Amino acid sequence: MSRRAELRRTQREEKKANIATYNLTQAQLDAIVNEKIGKKIAETKQEIYEETVNTVMALVLTLPLEVLMDHYWQKSYRQRLPGFVDKVLEYYGKWQDGEIDMEDLKKDLWEFGGIRLEGATIEEDDLDGK
Repeated sequence: MSRRAELRRTQREEKKANIATYNLTQAQLDAIVNEKIGKKIAETKQEIYEETVNTVMALVLTLPLEVLMDHYWQKSYRQRLPGFVDKVLEYYGKWQDGEIDMEDLKKDLWEFGGIRLEGATIEEDDLDGK
């Protein structure tokens, strides 16, 4: 055998010795891929949910505040708006914590204010695809 062939065979064997080889079934591969993708999808859904909530909160606060400034509190909005925003955020926190029910608030608006709010609602389960 030639010296060069022996050298190539030795190099090939050394290369193989440094490479770890794993044998996985298709089911094992699928499970690994699904786990990684599932985590990424859950993280992305959470990011989108939080971004959407922040956007909605900005709209829900900004539009009424502009109306109050332009049409109701033209002379006193600088003094009144901070307290109003604090109360809105306080109620929002109570709603998040389950202390206030949205249906009860809608009922109060209708009974005491004569305003009925209707429309589609999005449940948190809808975001999870359930």
